Amino acid sequence: KKNLLTKRKTNSINRINHTNSYQYTTMTTLLLIDCQKDFHPGGSLAVPNADSDAERITQFIHQNATSIHRIVATMDSHHPLHIAHPSFWSDGQGNLPAPFTVISMEDVVEGRWIPREDVKPSARESLLIEDDILLAGDGIPSELYSTDETGNRQLNMKQWCIEYTRRLEAKGKFSLMIWPEHCLVGTEGQTVVRSICDAMMEWSRKTGGSVEWVNKGQNLLTENYSALCAEVPVTKKTSFDYELLESVSILYTIFVCVKMAVYLLLVTSISFIRLLMHTCCT
Repeated sequence: KKNLLTKRKTNSINRINHTNSYQYTTMTTLLLIDCQKDFHPGGSLAVPNADSDAERITQFIHQNATSIHRIVATMDSHHPLHIAHPSFWSDGQGNLPAPFTVISMEDVVEGRWIPREDVKPSARESLLIEDDILLAGDGIPSELYSTDETGNRQLNMKQWCIEYTRRLEAKGKFSLMIWPEHCLVGTEGQTVVRSICDAMMEWSRKTGGSVEWVNKGQNLLTENYSALCAEVPVTKKTSFDYELLESVSILYTIFVCVKMAVYLLLVTSISFIRLLMHTCCT
């Protein structure tokens, strides 16, 4: 992995040298993590003091616009039928789990919480799980798929949820937490807080740069606390994002992380710091 990151980093520097008419001796990147309305007062998953955080971030962008070379903004982007949302689950009586319910592997095995079997990917996604990605992890459970009368392979959703919760718990970091529906694609809650959005647009007009948007969380069957990788990768899109890592580790980078969602901030920041230590040492 270390050699691969070094090679990617060298290629990125070469691309910048060939495509830009100027070169920075240093490059300052402002990384904004999920500055979205649903994480603010009035949103479905509001974090205390988020408004004051937004004011400080807005002021920072205005005051330092010409010193910021890049802005990278991650966006939590979910669908209603997500594995960490209430409508994905029900008990034996058809009741949905309340927000902040923790669902363990034992809960799924014993049938205390039952996943929907009719969950489907969008037409553009086509697959919720890619076998080669699962194989690269802990392998494919023997009962993960069944075959219907027409010979088509069907995902056994209960077996996937057993496997998913098992993998989560085996890592020792997280259990499956049910969150209030938040940052649903296309809703007001998914949009960036107005003051920060305005500041980013002003930065773009002043500097000629464009904000780089990183969407995460759209796969229905895994969670993306980190902007770099899903907690349990299930497709290429949810696997480690080397391009994002390499793009912020090319030259000298400063991260400014906001406190909109403590989970997301902490996990993403730790992921970047650990991996940048490897790439910088090379």
